[in-house]
Amino acid sequence: MSTFTLSTTQKNKPLLLSKGFSYTIDKTTNDRTYWKCEDARNLKCKGRVHTNNINTILLHENDNHNHNGSAVSTEIRLFEEKVRDRAMNCNEATQTVIDNCLVNLSDNAIARLPNFKHVN
Repeated sequence: MSTFTLSTTQKNKPLLLSKGFSYTIDKTTNDRTYWKCEDARNLKCKGRVHTNNINTILLHENDNHNHNGSAVSTEIRLFEEKVRDRAMNCNEATQTVIDNCLVNLSDNAIARLPNFKHVN
């Protein structure tokens, strides 16, 4: 089975990132969590993932996506989460938060980020 990363959405909901795709929780039972592709609604994507109930083991993965995954998009998502978390929990200047979060970000991801020139 492939590796995955747990993250959160902008609304602080759980998000599973795997192979360049993002998944949100579809259903939870006593022993499993069922995830659906984030694009299930707008693109009618059928990609699904099942994890154990504590989201540590990937039990099943259905790669039936009707769109391409993007590792850069996943990297940007993790960057945004890191910025949100650091901004809320650290008493740092805005530029310091951004600079600290840009560390280890790939050149492709940095190229897709907006200009931070006017961020306060």
